[in-house]
Amino acid sequence: MVDQITRYPDRNRFLSPLRRRNGDTRWALTLWPLPEGMSYDDAEHLPRTTYLQAAGTADALMVDIRKPGGAQWGCESVRYFVGHSSTPAPLDVPIKLPQRAEMVSADEVFGADEAADLFLAYQQTGDLPPGYALRPVECYRADGSIVAIADTARQ
Repeated sequence: MVDQITRYPDRNRFLSPLRRRNGDTRWALTLWPLPEGMSYDDAEHLPRTTYLQAAGTADALMVDIRKPGGAQWGCESVRYFVGHSSTPAPLDVPIKLPQRAEMVSADEVFGADEAADLFLAYQQTGDLPPGYALRPVECYRADGSIVAIADTARQ
């Protein structure tokens, strides 16, 4: 499903699809900014270097964000898992995805309501609200290659 949203905030636009997730069907909710002056049809073929995304089930979602950075790894952008704490924790909670489970820490698990709040904040500001931790998982080089980032401290 592709849905262009307006500049007007509407939490239910995010909450409704997040609450319907069961982890069985191929699905992710992704929010990315359209380049100025472009429609979705104009921009859909462009690479997405910034976005917020959620996948899993309504009561156990993982949220990740991609943003510019990663020079220390020779990259132009980094994908992070979002968490509640900057304290390292074991990756021992499976997030149900259609083809596999993604292992995250307990503080990287979100319910649909909190995830909707993150999406609304991202729509309004282009970033997460203060207080969330980021764990880098992979970065992207200019040539299109992907670099896996070993378990590192959260930011």
